[in-house]
Amino acid sequence: MKVSVIIVNYNVKYFLEVCLHSVFRAAAGIDAEVIVVDNNSKDDSCAMVREKFPQAILIENKDNVGFSKANNQGVAIAKGEYILFLNPDTVMPEDFFRRTVAYMDAHPKAGALGPRLIDGKGVFAPDSKKSFPTLSVAIFKTTGINKVFSKSPYINKYYAVHIGEHETAPVEVLSGCCMMVRHGVIKEIGGAFDEDYFMYCEDVDLSYRILKAGYENIYLPEATLIHYKGESTRKATLSYVRIFNEALALFVKKNYSSRDAKLFVLFINIGIVLRAVLSLLKRVLRFLRMPLFDTLVLLLTLLFMTNFWVEHVKNMTAIPANAMYVTFPVYLLLWVVSMYFNGAYDQPYRALRVIRGMLVGTVVILAYYGLLQPEFRYSRAIIIFTGFAGTVIMLGLHELLYRLGIFKFIPYDTLPKKAVIVSSPAAYSETSAILRRVHYAPEIMGRISPGDSMGDSLAGIAEMKPFLYTAGINEVIFCINGLSYEAMFDQMQQCGPDYDYKIHLPGSQSFVGSNSSHTAGDLYTVDRSFNLSRFAALRNKRVFDIVSSVLLLLFFPVTMLPVRRKGSFISNCFKVLSGRRTWVGYGDAPANRHLPAIRQGIVPSYFMLTGYEPSGSLKQHQDIVYAQQYTPGTDLLLMLKNYKYLGGI
Repeated sequence: MKVSVIIVNYNVKYFLEVCLHSVFRAAAGIDAEVIVVDNNSKDDSCAMVREKFPQAILIENKDNVGFSKANNQGVAIAKGEYILFLNPDTVMPEDFFRRTVAYMDAHPKAGALGPRLIDGKGVFAPDSKKSFPTLSVAIFKTTGINKVFSKSPYINKYYAVHIGEHETAPVEVLSGCCMMVRHGVIKEIGGAFDEDYFMYCEDVDLSYRILKAGYENIYLPEATLIHYKGESTRKATLSYVRIFNEALALFVKKNYSSRDAKLFVLFINIGIVLRAVLSLLKRVLRFLRMPLFDTLVLLLTLLFMTNFWVEHVKNMTAIPANAMYVTFPVYLLLWVVSMYFNGAYDQPYRALRVIRGMLVGTVVILAYYGLLQPEFRYSRAIIIFTGFAGTVIMLGLHELLYRLGIFKFIPYDTLPKKAVIVSSPAAYSETSAILRRVHYAPEIMGRISPGDSMGDSLAGIAEMKPFLYTAGINEVIFCINGLSYEAMFDQMQQCGPDYDYKIHLPGSQSFVGSNSSHTAGDLYTVDRSFNLSRFAALRNKRVFDIVSSVLLLLFFPVTMLPVRRKGSFISNCFKVLSGRRTWVGYGDAPANRHLPAIRQGIVPSYFMLTGYEPSGSLKQHQDIVYAQQYTPGTDLLLMLKNYKYLGGI
């Protein structure tokens, strides 16, 4: 057997489907086997493989054993002369094995080979080729300085920028997302991946051992591969920074002298701290940028209104500074918190949420104002006019800063993307029908013919680049049905990163792609979407639980009178208030583990009736509807209908 392809999968069913489709296409005419090792995925990946790719060898692990161990499981049963370690979020063209196998056959000193990687927009991914982590390389990489000087062969040596994108050459490290290794070399160096590495740097270790054995690691740009989840996706998180640098430290300890390793690890730990602090600051500022801006706008508006009211309207004595120091921070906090809980900072952005948040905040502030001591109550009019003027000013500035690209929220009334489908007429009809079932899908403008025959298409694939520009298209959907992956690769790289690209397989219910190397891959599917999977919905549910619990306790014992099990009512109020329970939960929680996780409910997601127990299927159906359509109003209705059961069933 010539090639064994080993793919380790974990909860990326739709990407795996496209990956396997492309692999089997590329393997046509080659003596090859495909081994999928699943690390206990919960998204029915294994069922998909068994149904659609029965020719693949499937290993189903009962837990997540990590990338290295899972690959070694595949190696243990592989029969190929060459072993291709491949990530599931990759797509290969039909000529991939022809090019890579031919090179390996012709160059016996090549122990391993890696292709030119591109992201989901057709842009070259720098982690196609890398260098070993010397002290300077590690410092520049762990601190992020290499990003600032990305073209410097010295500072950005980690990504081997001294070797050109289209230059075939030996490199020190190949990317583990797609790495073809001679089976004989794996045996010679004592195995494939070191299982001490759970995730990251296992490719560095394998590349290092291949070079030590006297072989070369070859970067082969004439073979190209799409890799959706590039490093730029993973390194955006604090967990990645920590795990990657810990793996890097492990590599150093294993392969460098004790003295050098200690110095190395010291600098790596410094880098971890710096990157963690910078990453945390970046995330905090990204989250707080708009609330902080609104706080500043409201503060300036409040100061102006106070000065205008005192000097030009009432001509009264200036308000004491201590009164403003005591009240202004509270006013600002109440306005901003009110906007937050009214969804003003949720996506998509809606001006109505800002207005509602400011209105509620103003009412709460006026109530708070009435509780203040007389020396702090200077004028309700200042609060009212600040609330009105601040709302108008914020809405105007939000729109202006959005237009300038400073605020990057998604407007609620944004027009859907304009997309074209590259397909045959029959595939176009099928694809359009599926997209009509996806509420967030783009607006389909028409079809591009994948061949020379135009028919009823808007354009042929040969003229796709000028057509996309002229027609103002945002997204291209490639139907791999009568279209080769090679043709798709060519068009993506010709048209460039100004467009989004998706792949649709015949008979599939998904559209897989990635809008940039900075996203972890995105897709359209006709799978159910759940409101309760959104942070905003979970936040609103928790706020509802807190507010309702407080009100029930405030008006106790009146609120207890209609409840049947009165002894448990107060206890349930405190359980919900503390976050141990929620007022409304799933009626059949064990059967609905696939639904978004919420706390155990006091009452179920259906109207309860004494003496009647709904069937399991009805409970599951109501739970699904509840998760899909959740709003705080849903909880309110279910609580009122099931009020007498708030003490328990």
